[in-house]
Amino acid sequence: MILTTSRKPSQRTRSFVRDLERTLNLPYVQRGKLSLKEIFEMDKHVLLIGEFKANPGTLVVYDVENERRLSSFISVKLQREICGEKIYNDDGIRIKISKELKDNEEFQKHYEIYDEFLFQHLNIDEDSEITLRLEKDSKYLFAIQFYKGRVKIGPLIRVKSIKLFDSLYDK
Repeated sequence: MILTTSRKPSQRTRSFVRDLERTLNLPYVQRGKLSLKEIFEMDKHVLLIGEFKANPGTLVVYDVENERRLSSFISVKLQREICGEKIYNDDGIRIKISKELKDNEEFQKHYEIYDEFLFQHLNIDEDSEITLRLEKDSKYLFAIQFYKGRVKIGPLIRVKSIKLFDSLYDK
């Protein structure tokens, strides 16, 4: 899986993508003038961060092989806003679900979609010191918070909505 942005990302979006790059240990491809088709030739799974009013606002995961995509509206907090420093992860990542969400049927549907499109394409390592934790958030469907041990390191991603498409492009 590779990580990229819309064509001319704002500074905040670039910062957020760099946080994801460091935390998830994914390769970042600077988009520039590259078309989506050119990006899809680099990898069959692409995580694209789009913008809304110069802030990271969409998280789109492309499954090129099956010609599908997952699109989510998001709200974010950067690493520097949470822990004040850049955290690097050279390993995989652990995924944990908070107790409040484990038995929630509605959340389970969202989790299965995210697992299929995103989580299964990450380097999962149960021994990693970095944890991607899915947490309850009263205003959103759920939140994705990153921890090092028990310390929140960010970034924080609040998922507002999820939509699946049977096409890679808008028609």
